[in-house]
Amino acid sequence: MEEKPASSAPQPITSFGKLSGLIRERWPEYVLEIIVIIFSITISFAFDEWKDGRHKQELEQTYLKGLYSEIQTDTSQLKEVIAETQQVIQKTIVLSGLNTQTAKPTYQQFADNVRFIFKRPRFIAEDATFSDLKSTGNMQVISSFSIKNSLFDYYKKYETIVQVETAELETTNTIIGPYILRRFPLAGKVTGTSSVNWVALTGETEFQNALLVRRSTREELLRDYQQSLALANRILASIKPQLN
Repeated sequence: MEEKPASSAPQPITSFGKLSGLIRERWPEYVLEIIVIIFSITISFAFDEWKDGRHKQELEQTYLKGLYSEIQTDTSQLKEVIAETQQVIQKTIVLSGLNTQTAKPTYQQFADNVRFIFKRPRFIAEDATFSDLKSTGNMQVISSFSIKNSLFDYYKKYETIVQVETAELETTNTIIGPYILRRFPLAGKVTGTSSVNWVALTGETEFQNALLVRRSTREELLRDYQQSLALANRILASIKPQLN
């Protein structure tokens, strides 16, 4: 049998072959395009991150300025409350020693002192910025860990003060106030001791106990006010260098 001559017709080019040839011919263009795409994505991510960081810095500055302003207001109020509380304590000391003093004050002086110890200096903290930080979940924008810790300590101490002040009000209204009002006429003037033997009443155990309760509560609050003032000053000193 006669052998057929080998075919000299060209072999068909497969799709893979075409792709390989195209890559070999144009690979520099493809590599450059890939590099451009990666670079563009990187720049886009970097720009977004920069914008996010800038926004956080601006937000942090807004919060820090708000905190600084409010706590500065608190320090002014605390100084006034501390001074008035010290006066209340001093008046209770004077009243508790009346029955042992040789020189007695006039009844009007006594009545003025009694009225004064019923004063209830109160500290009401400015906490709008701190409340917003907690409610919005933006506490993370405060970059200083020590400032955040100090803020929580400061407002926790304020909650303690509010509780003590509330307890003081209840005690005054239900125990001390009614006793004083029953035993001593605090309105008008009493010229002598004929209508009320107030000097003798100051030596009564109930009167001395009322003064002791009033004094101890105010001394507790005085310590809390002073600690709050120290915390407030520490926070202000930490925030000030970070303000733009």
